Amino acid sequence: MKKIALLLFLLPFAAAAQKEIKPSVSKAEAALQKGNFDEAKSIIDATVTNQEFMVDKKGQPSKNASKAWYLKGMIYCAIDTTKIEKFKALDPDPFPAAKEAFTKAEEIDKGKNASLVNTLTMNLPLPMPKTQVASILATKYLERGYGIYQKKDYKKAFVDIEKVIFFLPDDTAQLLNAGVYFAPAAEETDKALAYIKRYKEKGGKNADASLQQYSIYIKRADDAKKKGKEANKKYDPLLDTTYMKNTNAALKVAQELTAKYPSNMDYLNLEYNIYTQTNRLPDAKVLMEKRASADPTDKESRYFLGLICNELKDIDGSKHWMAEAVKIDPDYFDANLVLGKLTYADAQKLRDQRNAITGQKEADLKKRQELYKQIPIKLKESVVYWEKCTVVNNQDADALYGLLSIYSDISLYDETYEPKIVDLKKKMKALGLEVD
Repeated sequence: MKKIALLLFLLPFAAAAQKEIKPSVSKAEAALQKGNFDEAKSIIDATVTNQEFMVDKKGQPSKNASKAWYLKGMIYCAIDTTKIEKFKALDPDPFPAAKEAFTKAEEIDKGKNASLVNTLTMNLPLPMPKTQVASILATKYLERGYGIYQKKDYKKAFVDIEKVIFFLPDDTAQLLNAGVYFAPAAEETDKALAYIKRYKEKGGKNADASLQQYSIYIKRADDAKKKGKEANKKYDPLLDTTYMKNTNAALKVAQELTAKYPSNMDYLNLEYNIYTQTNRLPDAKVLMEKRASADPTDKESRYFLGLICNELKDIDGSKHWMAEAVKIDPDYFDANLVLGKLTYADAQKLRDQRNAITGQKEADLKKRQELYKQIPIKLKESVVYWEKCTVVNNQDADALYGLLSIYSDISLYDETYEPKIVDLKKKMKALGLEVD
């Protein structure tokens, strides 16, 4: 019992012996400069929580209040970026407190002072500009964020890049980093779009920003379409507000790109693809005509124009543009194949017209005879394209079957084509294709 009584007797003296931490900006600053982050934290915490120190007699922030908050921000960032374990253990997540402290400091200071802390140069305390502090802290977080990014821990890396943006909110290079690379990798697409928007508002001109915007909107549109198809077999994406909202947003970005870079065919194709996917064929045609006129050697634009005209039921226009593509590249397989199909269809139309004439009048018989003569001419016009296709790609099934069909048709009018049919069938059988 005596020992317990003695212990109780001594406890008040032990508590009294603990030194009270008094508020002091200068001491907190000195501890930070020496790298004693634990001491600096204890002093600054006691300082900013001391009502008498932080508030004057009029109830307004004291003259040292802004510096105290600013210093707290620096100390907590030092703890956040240190590699020394004992200091890291002071706070598991110090940045929110640092961010709050810097924000409060600025609310009080309102930009009146260029510097709120000092740095030691030749052991002399000299004012350290807030811009320099921001740059130093941003660099620390950026270097760490890059290191984490390279290890593919994208979500953690994004946390650091957002800290960089806090200190350099108007830096277009860092807004580009955040919006185009870090945020998308971390699957933070809403934030990616927000940062890209800020990047553009601040004067950023790198096309990668727009391309990332386009990619995000298209991905969202595709996801909406996939979800819609899974829910409804009769799903129509053009009636899906989510799909169309994101598709139109992507289109707006693509239009911005083509306006800035009218000679860039890749950007033009982004816009073109949306027009075709949303059945805006007249718009697609106008755009592709611009591309064709910009480059007289661009066979693809002419091929696409041919496809658009075909979809618009402008068969003559389709033939024209396909022929233009073949002029540029006689071995253009796709254009030759379309021309082969279109001209073959013309021959079949002539046959249908002939078969539709059932009268026995002289005029009817004469018309049937005229059409009979025109059919082989049209077939032989078509066979040139089919043969070209098989020369360019002698294993393409569509081309080979098409050629066999047209050879068979021509042989009804010209027996010299029969040996060609025999040779072609042998070749097709050798390729494993089914023929009679």
